[in-house]
Amino acid sequence: MNVTLNIFILISFLLTNFWTQSVTNNLNNLSKNNRTYGVIAVESAHLHYIIEGAGIPCLVLGHSESQNRMISGALKRHFKFIFTDLRHDAESHSSLEISKISLNTYLEDINTILASLNLKTTAIFAHSHHTFIAIEYARKYPAKISQLILTGCKPSTAWGSGDEFWESDASAERKMIFEQNWENLPQDTLRLLSPKERFIKTYIAMTPKLLYDPKGDLSYIVSVINNDKDIFLHLQLSILKDYDIINGPRISTPVFIAV
Repeated sequence: MNVTLNIFILISFLLTNFWTQSVTNNLNNLSKNNRTYGVIAVESAHLHYIIEGAGIPCLVLGHSESQNRMISGALKRHFKFIFTDLRHDAESHSSLEISKISLNTYLEDINTILASLNLKTTAIFAHSHHTFIAIEYARKYPAKISQLILTGCKPSTAWGSGDEFWESDASAERKMIFEQNWENLPQDTLRLLSPKERFIKTYIAMTPKLLYDPKGDLSYIVSVINNDKDIFLHLQLSILKDYDIINGPRISTPVFIAV
């Protein structure tokens, strides 16, 4: 099976099987003996990773356990996935002064990950805001990337980006479910929750804007995420502020984008 066909299979499974119960069962039935766990030291932080599967190497950016839960067990027969935390994950215990954390810090973290795992080239898969980091890595280090697979990303981080598409293309049912989710989650209730519980409840309420199935259950994925709030906000509000994917050098790496 050639690389192009494998990449097509990856995208097909992500977009069609990702949220089905059968995928969840596949993940639950996978033996942990088939996984490799480890920690990689980067500048003033420790990044956890999980390796699972066999086939084309594919580095998956984001919280290692949540991203691992995203991927169908069937895909792990075709790809060797390396799920890796980034330094805004709380368990990385990043001690680098926040003002010194830049986009280049993230890119060099990826370089350290690849070097530590002896990966000279790899595909990269990234979802949501992680796609911007993947894009910039491909621009700076094209020789290290075989394919770039991006899903669920907006074209820019500008405030309101994507709102026009939501208003014009989202169905009436989807918009109704979105409104009902927030009606069932009043601010008074949110204020009583812990930061992590608030994050999970808010994320789940956003489901109609995030999933093909507007009633899908995100709790299985987001319940394991534990971001360092300060570093995560620095990434979102400073490093990626006003980011636009079209600004920057042309990317020579083959790219698939599913928005």
